[in-house]
Amino acid sequence: MSECSERPPDCRDCPALCCNGLEETMTRPRTIEEIDNLKWELHFENTKVFIRNKRWYKLTSGRCIFLDDEDMCKKYEQRPQICRDHNPPDCEFYGSIFDLQFESPEDFARFIVKEKRRKKRAKAAKSAKETRKNA
Repeated sequence: MSECSERPPDCRDCPALCCNGLEETMTRPRTIEEIDNLKWELHFENTKVFIRNKRWYKLTSGRCIFLDDEDMCKKYEQRPQICRDHNPPDCEFYGSIFDLQFESPEDFARFIVKEKRRKKRAKAAKSAKETRKNA
């Protein structure tokens, strides 16, 4: 790319969606304390959590300070490696980047309830299968 204002062909019509949020991997919350902490973090309007391919991510909304008024990177040639590695069309411009997303503590609480039910059913099914096997 000869100019900072140029974009790869896949990015030309995009309003720099990847530059308007910071995603970081996180571990799945397992303990009551971790679950409560995540619920607390989801009270902040700029924080979301999503799951993609069984991996958990925290998404913090906010605009990159190096975007100009036309959503072009002012530091394109010196951008960090993570920006260089971003691989359209594996981005939100082309569709959902998550399998499941939590935007509020209530979203997350509903997920926890469903997960408990799912695990309970799986445990019951496994127990029934073992009972039939041993009979």
